[in-house]
Amino acid sequence: MVKPDPTQDDDLAAKVAAAAASAQDSDSAELEKKIAELTEQLKKSSDIASRAQAELQNAKARLEREAGELRKFASEAVLMRLLPTIDNLQRALKHLPKDLEKNEWVRGIVAVEQDFLKQVGDMGLKRFESVGQKIDAERHEVLMQVKGDEGKVVEVLEDGYELHGKVVRPAKVKAGGA
Repeated sequence: MVKPDPTQDDDLAAKVAAAAASAQDSDSAELEKKIAELTEQLKKSSDIASRAQAELQNAKARLEREAGELRKFASEAVLMRLLPTIDNLQRALKHLPKDLEKNEWVRGIVAVEQDFLKQVGDMGLKRFESVGQKIDAERHEVLMQVKGDEGKVVEVLEDGYELHGKVVRPAKVKAGGA
């Protein structure tokens, strides 16, 4: 029987250990590379998720703001149709004969007019003052020029109105000129 050489066993063990170490170094380098790739993918995915969440919150805020604006100005078309009626009622009351001013029926009509103006005012419709104001193309429609302060409203022919701060009908005015 042939007796194995103990140095051969040591040599073989050293070769196996070296191969294992080499394999381990190779596996370790591959694992580190894979970990680095996965870490980079995780960062990219986290960044995408963060952006998507921010965009969603911005979209929600924008939709809430737009819905609020829509609710705020939903009555605009109705109020615009009521403006000529308001004008006519105010014109009629402005030219009320002196002998009817104390009439109870007329007082009732005046009370109805005041309540009506309060109701549309509660909806956001407000008449704005123009006499003495500097001419503003957004707020004033100049129909004629008369003697008076240059570039200022001298007389209002038809009141201007705004709804929640937005001009919905400019005032028709006479402007001062040279």
